[in-house]
Amino acid sequence: MTSAESAHAQAVRYVANGSFDKAVLFFADGSYLQLSHTGIDTRWAKASAEPSMADGICQAIRLFRLNAKHLQLYFTDGSDAEFFIAGPESAVS
Repeated sequence: MTSAESAHAQAVRYVANGSFDKAVLFFADGSYLQLSHTGIDTRWAKASAEPSMADGICQAIRLFRLNAKHLQLYFTDGSDAEFFIAGPESAVS
């Protein structure tokens, strides 16, 4: 199973703030991945806990894209996963 397949299989919710520079991806084990991309030099991802699904995904991320269209995670195994906001979601700060 690729990292992208694992992420899709375990992700239960994706939310982003109104400016789409911060987001949270929640997983079935209760962990979550916080992502921030507020500028060219300011991009980070942080897992809520170790060990967890979020931690495993975070360690496998090579790069991510966060914008109004989607969250796209690129993994070290060459796979990638896209997540979309399904409807009105609460914003993350």
